[in-house]
Amino acid sequence: MHIPLPLGEGRVLDEVENSPIMTRTFTTTIFVLLLFAAGASAQSGRRIQAIDTLRTTIDQDIAKSEAEPEYSNIYLTELAVNKNNGSYPAVGIYRPVVKFYYTYGDREKEPYPNRLLKIVVAVARSDRQEYSEFVFNESEQMVFYLDKRDDVERRVYFAAGRPIRFEQDGRVLSLKGRSPTAIVAAILKDNVKFLSIFRRSLAF
Repeated sequence: MHIPLPLGEGRVLDEVENSPIMTRTFTTTIFVLLLFAAGASAQSGRRIQAIDTLRTTIDQDIAKSEAEPEYSNIYLTELAVNKNNGSYPAVGIYRPVVKFYYTYGDREKEPYPNRLLKIVVAVARSDRQEYSEFVFNESEQMVFYLDKRDDVERRVYFAAGRPIRFEQDGRVLSLKGRSPTAIVAAILKDNVKFLSIFRRSLAF
């Protein structure tokens, strides 16, 4: 039901809505929202840069350790499945190799190396090769995942156990899509599995 406004009240409302104060308030709100979005984007960018720097450092340290293992404080545990290249039923070639790179953590609490740096998984199959990496920070939280299979490369960045960036073949994709969500869930599941294997290996 339409209720007519008293004479002159409609004009007053129009004047209020179009007043300089209302215009300034709206403009200020938009400006604050833009600043917030820019700040969040900058923070995410800094996190990505820090993770990339950590990856580069770890890769360089691992390369040095492999060149001169007797002088290194980085250790390697390797798990090879089907090392004798037996043929799997209905599969043929199936040969996964998992490498765990680790070093010392808090040596006052644990004198032996036990801090995980990186996991590398390479799977040879009859029709393809698969490759993936898990990279960890000083708190042993996964911060980066790389996957190469079926001519597709995916990179996922994490912070505090949650994905913050998803890339596929160099393109940044939304984390809210069905496919990225399913892929991230599989990554987190594999991370738990490999962490469990690594922890058990330290008991040997």
